[in-house]
Amino acid sequence: MSDVSPQLIDRLLAISRALAGHIDPGSAFRATAIEIGTLIPHDHIDLAVLSQDGRMHACYEAGFHTSWSELAQHPVEGSPIRYVLWGKTPYLLSDNALVDDRFHFAGAFDGPIFAAKLRSRIIVPLRARGSVIGALNISRHEIGCYTLADVAVAQQCADLIAPYIFALIQTEEARRAMLAESETRNRAELLRVGASQLTEGMERERRRMAMDLHDQTLGDLARIARQVSAFRSRGMARTAQLADLEQEIAGCLAELRHIVDDMRPSVLELFGLRDAVEAHLNRSVARAKPPIAVRIADTSDGSADSLSETMRTALYRIVQEAINNAVRHAAPSRIEVLLTSTDSVFSVVVTDDGHGCGTIDPAAQGGIGHMHTRAALVGARLRFEPAGRKGGTRVLIEIDRAPADGKPATAGEQQAVSEVA
Repeated sequence: MSDVSPQLIDRLLAISRALAGHIDPGSAFRATAIEIGTLIPHDHIDLAVLSQDGRMHACYEAGFHTSWSELAQHPVEGSPIRYVLWGKTPYLLSDNALVDDRFHFAGAFDGPIFAAKLRSRIIVPLRARGSVIGALNISRHEIGCYTLADVAVAQQCADLIAPYIFALIQTEEARRAMLAESETRNRAELLRVGASQLTEGMERERRRMAMDLHDQTLGDLARIARQVSAFRSRGMARTAQLADLEQEIAGCLAELRHIVDDMRPSVLELFGLRDAVEAHLNRSVARAKPPIAVRIADTSDGSADSLSETMRTALYRIVQEAINNAVRHAAPSRIEVLLTSTDSVFSVVVTDDGHGCGTIDPAAQGGIGHMHTRAALVGARLRFEPAGRKGGTRVLIEIDRAPADGKPATAGEQQAVSEVA
């Protein structure tokens, strides 16, 4: 440091003091940019920071901002300063970056250089633990403002701030990893509790179906069997008696079909989500007094067919419960179901003009709780909201047509979905 002037040492100490107390890289850099400006005047200054794998970089800007900092990360291969980030050149110094071919190549993200008229430029690497972790970029609008002496000063500034910026980035990444792990654990616990509650509800439903079969269908079949036995013992049966018998058998068959459809929606398997929802909607309002008008519209161009069987079944069950809740509790005069789709999201909206549902607790047990659990198990977003000023409820179910993070569900989540969907 013997060849460093006292004024430079004072400025470097001021930069060091400016770093103190900041807990994120962006605010730390913006604080130092002011002090760096007293050593190297600039119109624009930014910091490019490499990702851990070195393939992407984030940009932190001070003063006016360009599109470099609008996106979270950019590929290094498209960066105008990629050779510094790759460690292939010790620095870049340009009198006029607008016409400097080093900044412009096929696929280069060089638009901000022209938009902000960044002519004079200095780019020096940030190093920590012996590796390049990013670059400090200093620019002015005028041509030919910087010299090699300015490059040396810029490098001293970069060497001073690099360890602190690196430590802040490592801390930030560790915090994000901890939050992600915590969210994963919380989600797994919520799914476990929700799946348990849903399983209990399904078990209660199975017991109800067993009672229906025992008390109604099996009773009807036992009575039919006694009638057939009586006909056989007499050796004959009148036409009217056979007609009554045929009607009773038809009633048993209809009841069995209803129970089977509740257990496994065959219409869904054979004809798809739209027809299954329409069939359930019509069946649900068939005996309503006063009558309930219904409407179903599908503008999704059959997008439901591209979803997995598990997702389609879960969506059907959620919509089924929404319709049942409206019919049983809201006293509506009209229920509408709309299926829509974009390139990335498939949606089902169930709307009624009834009494409204008030405040919804996602953790509540029962039908609404099961709806939330089913939605969580298949990664759907479920929302309840007022349908209009005069009341009513709108239930919105959205599901991504491809996983948002590109990752498959864990084995435990796949098993939970298959068990309760």
